[in-house]
Amino acid sequence: MKRCSNIFVALFTSMLVFSGDCQSFKNEPSPSLNFGYSEFAPYTYTDENGMASGEVSNIIRKVVSESDFEFEAIPGPNRRLFRSLVTDNIDLLMVVPFEHPDSHKLIFGEKVFDILEISVFWLEGNTPPINLMSQLQGKPLITIAGYSYGGLFRGEGALVTTERFNSESHPQALKALSLGRAPYLLSYHKPAMFYFEPEPNVKLSSHTLEVLPLVLSIRRSYPNAEKVLKELETRYAALFPERFLELNPNLPKD
Repeated sequence: MKRCSNIFVALFTSMLVFSGDCQSFKNEPSPSLNFGYSEFAPYTYTDENGMASGEVSNIIRKVVSESDFEFEAIPGPNRRLFRSLVTDNIDLLMVVPFEHPDSHKLIFGEKVFDILEISVFWLEGNTPPINLMSQLQGKPLITIAGYSYGGLFRGEGALVTTERFNSESHPQALKALSLGRAPYLLSYHKPAMFYFEPEPNVKLSSHTLEVLPLVLSIRRSYPNAEKVLKELETRYAALFPERFLELNPNLPKD
């Protein structure tokens, strides 16, 4: 009888320990992923309640949350966000893959989350229309500060010698175009049209010159970074299958 009592006590103690371990496991906080974003509507922007919003922000929030990570969005200018990523202050960015002395500190995803259309804008009237990127060589251009334009103005880019007038935002760039600062504005199409406010007797024309992929990038120093990035891409394909197939027609859904 004494032996049976000892066995019962041992089993009861083991159950308590196991239960305590399970409870401790359940209470462990989920790992977090910080997503950096700029004011780049309609892709990413801060809404009237101070929350990260936009087509891309909403997708990343859902993908991260459904992958059992805590999601946090951190706003900032594009250049500052990149510096924050390579110095481990944020974890994720949505980018066009690029070459940079610090790009080895990032891992670029393979799945396309969205696209950027690089378009040239001009005011109808005496400005000749543009249909090819090469036609912009040697012509003054208004551009948006802090954006890479797919490397058009770096290294051996097609417009590396072109004179540029940088504006800090799309509204400022559109205003500079209307004031004749330069005959052409090179911009990303959807953000430009999001901010464009038609004025009487002013007609804006545009032509898309190049389409660039937007992919998710993660800092290489994040724990198990490659595995986490692949998990996020897989979750994206599962949560948004129609969008995934439209933007990644030649890639498997794994």
